Amino acid sequence: MTRVSKELQGLLDEWAREAGVPGAVVGVTHRGEDSVFATGVSSVDTGQPVTTGTLFMIGSTSKTFAAAAVLALVEDGVLDLDKPVVEYLDGLELADPVAQKSVTLRHLLTHSAGFLGDVDFGTGWGDDALAMAIARFGDLPQVFPPGAAFSYCNAGFQLAGRVAEVVSGVPFEELVRTRLLELLGMTESYYFPWEVLTRGHAVGHALGEAGPAVEHTVGLTRADSASGGLWSTAADQLKWARFFLAGESAGKAPLTAETRDLLRAPQRAAALPFEEVGLSWLRTRHGDARLVRHGGNVGNLQISEFVTLPEEDFAVTVLTNSGGGGALGPRVVDWCLENLVGLPPIASAPPSPQPDSAEYLGRFETGDLGFEISDRDGALWGQMVVNVEDIPSPPAFEVVFVGEDVLAKAADTRRPAARFLRDEHGRVTSIEFGGRTAKRRDTVTE
Repeated sequence: MTRVSKELQGLLDEWAREAGVPGAVVGVTHRGEDSVFATGVSSVDTGQPVTTGTLFMIGSTSKTFAAAAVLALVEDGVLDLDKPVVEYLDGLELADPVAQKSVTLRHLLTHSAGFLGDVDFGTGWGDDALAMAIARFGDLPQVFPPGAAFSYCNAGFQLAGRVAEVVSGVPFEELVRTRLLELLGMTESYYFPWEVLTRGHAVGHALGEAGPAVEHTVGLTRADSASGGLWSTAADQLKWARFFLAGESAGKAPLTAETRDLLRAPQRAAALPFEEVGLSWLRTRHGDARLVRHGGNVGNLQISEFVTLPEEDFAVTVLTNSGGGGALGPRVVDWCLENLVGLPPIASAPPSPQPDSAEYLGRFETGDLGFEISDRDGALWGQMVVNVEDIPSPPAFEVVFVGEDVLAKAADTRRPAARFLRDEHGRVTSIEFGGRTAKRRDTVTE
């Protein structure tokens, strides 16, 4: 183990304890060399150690697999990114007639279809789970006109997954397995709990005053496969990274180089904390360096990071089994970018004078998620609110202004956390947070 590797292992052990993360794995690939580091336990109840081969839920990084599966069918000539989805799904019903006629796969893969995105349709684990969920999409309000705004949309990827399985004639999970995973030699990635239970895997933990405690839930159902349902190991995630960085594949390449580039190429502006979106892939910056990334959060129980820097042939993935992964993952990513790649640290932004807070206070909502701004003795606090039974909301945090209508966490102003949006009359009506564009609650109509 090199000096740098020993340092990263020690920091991972320390930072995981500080963040309340029972167990984590970090995978790094840089200029063709892979390294994997593990720490802690897969469950505080059993004390089973995490190993480099432990399975974790990667959450929304699964969307990059869904998009790649769709693009494989585009390469086959059976799908068109810009043809209305309704032409592939006879009987599709959306709440808005214009959206029903015009929403395309490109809208779905760039989070810009405009219908409500954070919903949970519990339709079981049968082969018809996704079809049953899509049959209820007529109940989803159309928040924005198609193409008008970026707002992170899990439901959009469910619909894209349904299109893919209908056109291919096989269940979505089988399509991903045969068209992507097997060709890349990703033999440690699974969608179904019964595949995971017979292998070493991490369970999700909720953070309480007494520390992390096992939550006895998976957090997702089969209808969520395309939007966030894949379990994987760090080694398999590095295979995914190597395919996109250098075209490496165990068998026949599942996509052409041109399609790989298209998936990552900017398609439109995104909502904070992202700058742009490709076809599923999200783009941010570390200083002047342009990152292509994703990551996932399954009920604030298992949180992951997946970050690539193509120009440096570099990628890092961080897999964790508690909400503390939201702090651990970015810390590990920044350390790797700065100490392995050699990027300069991101400078903290100086706080701006706080304007009158009255127009910013209140709850902003998008489906099962919301963001609340409150005043605590003259200081502003923000909190993501999860409106789902048995799923805890993350802790609130103090925020400061770092620009016009832009907030950052007071404890870390290196990156903006939220941005307020105004209407044509200058009134605050929406906020960008976590990639969502959420409307003020008193402006939302049912």
